[in-house]
Amino acid sequence: MAPLEAHDPGLHDLVTPDAPIDRIAGGLTFTEGPVWRGGALLFSDIPNKRIVRWRRLPEGPELTTFATGMSNGLTLDRQGRVLAAEHDGRRVSRVDADGTRAVLAERFQGKRLNSPNDIVVKSDGSIYFTDPPYAVQPSTPGMPRPPGWWTQPIPGKEQPCHGVYRIAPDGTLHLLVDDFAVPNGLGFSPDESVLYIDDSGYKHIRAFELRPDGSLTNSRVLLDMASQDPGVPDGLKVDVRGNVFCTGPGGVWVCRANGALLGRIVLPELPANLAWGEDGSVLFLTARTSVYRLPTRTRGTLLA
Repeated sequence: MAPLEAHDPGLHDLVTPDAPIDRIAGGLTFTEGPVWRGGALLFSDIPNKRIVRWRRLPEGPELTTFATGMSNGLTLDRQGRVLAAEHDGRRVSRVDADGTRAVLAERFQGKRLNSPNDIVVKSDGSIYFTDPPYAVQPSTPGMPRPPGWWTQPIPGKEQPCHGVYRIAPDGTLHLLVDDFAVPNGLGFSPDESVLYIDDSGYKHIRAFELRPDGSLTNSRVLLDMASQDPGVPDGLKVDVRGNVFCTGPGGVWVCRANGALLGRIVLPELPANLAWGEDGSVLFLTARTSVYRLPTRTRGTLLA
């Protein structure tokens, strides 16, 4: 069962206290970027530089390599194709069925991106992604870094900021926000009027209003996730009711659209990211060496 730390009984409306949490894959190195596609779960196995596919077959579960190559966050475009925020690759790419990759973004104003981390697609086809410097200054995946590490000179980093970007439907790349310490997970509200982006450096989630042209305005801090527990804000997803689920210190933090904290879901391993799957009511969580499955009482969009 998934231990729940409820700050508000509303958490039990989303996840029951007796909800089973099943480890569906293990023995991996560092898992990230889950996305549900065509009856299967895809996720990144970062140190092994591959995208893994997990699916249930009549004879039992199957775990195979879907594609080789570096990735962190994964999502789907409006045609159901896989998009990858490439960690070491320092680019955003589309991964075709045969494993070949088409580069969608690699440079901004002539300089290499840092290390695209997480990625979402809006209903108009525009792509939003975060670009922290994690892969420019590599470390052992999952290991804590020194406080304020992002403020120090990082050899090889070409961009002056750790930005949030938008690839417009016409393919042009736009810098939207440049004042993050370490931007990471991101997700839209159900009506796409708000974009949530968490900051692993400052340990909070920010909310931005979307303008008609796709740019962002009116930033506010939605939730302070500062904690003495291990971990930082990382992957983020939003359910159809507007509740935000964000992996972070000690587990998955859940809050309302107004920022009211409902509580945390504590897993056997510290989670890095999560995604809705199956019929939309199941959360799949990538957590260090494993992947976990958690049924919920809510639903999320399968394209986020």
